[in-house]
Amino acid sequence: MNIRRFKESDAEAVSAVVIKTLRISNIKDYPAELMEEVVKTMQPQNILERAGWTHFYVVEDGDKIIGCGSIGPFWGKEDESGLFTIFVLPEYQGKGIGRSIIETLEKDEYFLRAKRIEIPSSITGCQFYRKFGYDYKNGIAELDEERLYRLEKFRNVSKSGIKEISRNDIPECVKVIKKSFMTVADEFGFTVDNAPMYVAFATNDEKLFSQFDNEHRPMYAYFSEGGKIIGYYSLLKLENGECELNNLCVIPEFRHNAIGTALFRHACASAKKIGCIKLVFGIVEENGKLRKWYEKNGAVHVDTKKFDFFPFTCGYMEKIL
Repeated sequence: MNIRRFKESDAEAVSAVVIKTLRISNIKDYPAELMEEVVKTMQPQNILERAGWTHFYVVEDGDKIIGCGSIGPFWGKEDESGLFTIFVLPEYQGKGIGRSIIETLEKDEYFLRAKRIEIPSSITGCQFYRKFGYDYKNGIAELDEERLYRLEKFRNVSKSGIKEISRNDIPECVKVIKKSFMTVADEFGFTVDNAPMYVAFATNDEKLFSQFDNEHRPMYAYFSEGGKIIGYYSLLKLENGECELNNLCVIPEFRHNAIGTALFRHACASAKKIGCIKLVFGIVEENGKLRKWYEKNGAVHVDTKKFDFFPFTCGYMEKIL
């Protein structure tokens, strides 16, 4: 089983999953004619529209989409979010897939920034959501005019989000950097022998303490709800209005939840705030997936260089602020 972000080409398959589930599972709690009205609102074009303003995820069993779920702003609010379109094919229900969808959505940026999360729940799904701490909105355990229960969960977000780190956070940041960049080392065959200066091997407490104490680099981390550091980046102000971005990363288990995007946007805003007009950074040139990700976020590729001490080509990118 694999959970990933929705692609436009998934719309037809996701629509089919939702419609089949409505007609088999939800029909046990609703009149057939009402379910057919809902079916009209779950066509591929409707799925594409919803995916346009939410972070939409799909669950795959091999090449087959078997479930879905999305999270997005609740009526445009930055501190409130909603869970939507959570469905699992009837033949896959009761196998922990719904739980995996909820856990994925609760790692997403929209969840981590929210103080309150609301679910417009069907009768069919109500007790399932309540197992995850969602309860009746304002204590009202009654169906609304859409024949849905309004459920909500409140979060203490004081520890979560992007914050400037303290000196005491550095050892944990080092672990995050090394763990994050190690996945690239494993993918491309970098080792401490053939690439001792690669970030996964060369980063240590002493190096970051020096950057913090002597270079006075702004350093930021993404903290989880429990206060754990799950992402990181630092900045180094250069000449000519440029700012160097270093070590932007997210630990593997929290990737694909828009946390990296949030960190990159935050880095751009932070660099601009200290008077810079351009953000510059390097990548492993062979990592085409990462290059495309940065390009998607507005950066452009400007140069490459080859060094004897690296078994890879260094690519250079920049973004005008």
